[in-house]
Amino acid sequence: MFPSPSRDSSFLHQAGRTSSSQPRGEFPGLRQIVREVETAWALRETSEVVGALNARMPSLIERYRPQLAGWNATTARSYRRVELHHCPVQGFQIVAMVWAPGQGTPVHDHRDQWGIESVWQGELEVVDFAVKEDAGHLLRLEPSRVSLVAAGQSLGFTPEHGLHLCRNPSPRDVTVSLHIYARTLDTFNAYVDVADGWYERREHTPSLEF
Repeated sequence: MFPSPSRDSSFLHQAGRTSSSQPRGEFPGLRQIVREVETAWALRETSEVVGALNARMPSLIERYRPQLAGWNATTARSYRRVELHHCPVQGFQIVAMVWAPGQGTPVHDHRDQWGIESVWQGELEVVDFAVKEDAGHLLRLEPSRVSLVAAGQSLGFTPEHGLHLCRNPSPRDVTVSLHIYARTLDTFNAYVDVADGWYERREHTPSLEF
C-alpha cells in the first residue's frame, strides 16, 4: 500500500529565508561535496551529471557521516531545510534537510530540473507519482514507485521524473538528508489532494534556513 501524501497544513504556508537559531557546525564534507558537483557539472549531459553524483555520494557519506553530530535538531512545525551552498557561477544549490519522526512533504515537483537526494542518517521514503490526467491546475496523479533510501544511499532524478513526496517513515528516529539541485529551488509546486486522485497545483515556498 502506498502511503498517503502529507496533509499537514504547515507545508502550504508561504515562508521564505530565515536565519537559524539551531546550533550546528559546517555540514561534514561540504567542501568536498561542492568539488564533486563542480567536477560532475563539466559532463554537461544531465543523465551523466546525475549518474556521476549518485555514484559518488555513498563513499562521501561513509567518509564524513561520523562527523554529523550537531545536525539532529528538529522543529515540531515541519522538517528543516538549511541552505549549505549556492554556487554563483553554475547556479547549483546544496540543501540539508532534517526530519523528525513522521515528518514529510506534500507531493511536489522540482521545476523541471535534476536533483540528488542522499541520506546521511535514518531513512527517507520517496514516493514517485505519475500524471494520468492534466487539467491545468488540477491533475490526476497515481503513485508509481516507492523507494526506501537508507543511510549511506542516494537516488537521483532527471527533469522528467521529479514528481514525488518524501517522508521520514520512522516513529522514533531523526533523518538527515542532503539534496543537490541544478538550480536554486526555493519555490516550487506542491500538489494538494482534493478528492478521488485529483490534486491541485499550488506554488509553494517552504522555510529555508541559512
